Amino acid sequence: MSKKNYGKDAFIYTISDGKLSVDICNVGARINALRVNGVDIVYGFDCVEDYVASGTFAGATIGRVANRIAGGKFALGGKTYTLACNDGKNHLHGGTVGFDKRAFTVERHDDKSVVMSYLSPDGEEGYPGELKMIVEFTVSDGALTVKFDATSDKDTLWCPTNHAYFNLDGENSDKMTDNILTINAPRYTPVDGGLIPTGELKSVIGTPFDFTSPKRIGENIACAELASTKGYDHNFVFGDERICRVESVKTGITMELTTDMPCVQFYSGGYVENIKCKSGHYGQWTGFCLEPQYMPNAINMHNVDSPVLRAGESKSHYIKYKFNI
Repeated sequence: MSKKNYGKDAFIYTISDGKLSVDICNVGARINALRVNGVDIVYGFDCVEDYVASGTFAGATIGRVANRIAGGKFALGGKTYTLACNDGKNHLHGGTVGFDKRAFTVERHDDKSVVMSYLSPDGEEGYPGELKMIVEFTVSDGALTVKFDATSDKDTLWCPTNHAYFNLDGENSDKMTDNILTINAPRYTPVDGGLIPTGELKSVIGTPFDFTSPKRIGENIACAELASTKGYDHNFVFGDERICRVESVKTGITMELTTDMPCVQFYSGGYVENIKCKSGHYGQWTGFCLEPQYMPNAINMHNVDSPVLRAGESKSHYIKYKFNI
């Protein structure tokens, strides 16, 4: 384990199993580098200020709730709650100052793992309940596992994820569009102009959203159906296996993502433009995100799993990234 000062109250912790090496920043409990056989494949920044200025959420732990809540409102236990609206008329990724911008407390660390916690006070960004969240990053046998745990003293919402941007060709490569992606998702959720699901579950077969067999990310990325979102920014509903696979022909690196969450947001970075970063600048389609989650706006929808955390209950979720080392 190495530890590097990253600015005032910000530190980088490096965990490694010899071939897989990961840099974790305590601000946002955030992945800032992930090196597979020496090739860095995730977005990262030289300082917290550059990260915040980027507006990307890159590598961060997201909370309390990943993705969007329509109108920044939800009802729970007979009461309506109003959240910060930081994405037009909607609430996104925990609000104006979500978990990605909070300094986590490092509880313990060693060469292969680091455990961080954050205590979110009752009413933060409009959410009810004092929520304690613990994030554990562990590397072992060529895999990075991110485990999330939470408890709250009131009924609340909780849907964590990690927002890493990947490019298996290398994070300093011009584009990631030649990365080959498979998502075990037979359905996706069409969205309205604010990227809120319409309530329809649509088959991916015969559409640009079909990644049920390996396909170049760039194959349909510029098609008319994806013009309004500058590529992909959509929720996919997993099948029986909750798994995604990615491969780079250039580097030979493969990644297998598994999770216990029911959906995954696939974002191809269409809104990334000339962002200052650790290797120079990132631009459009230079990184993609696979963000396990509950369905966006699930709390306001019927007949879908909802990310409710009951008072006194403990819940856990995980994301595992396995590499071919």
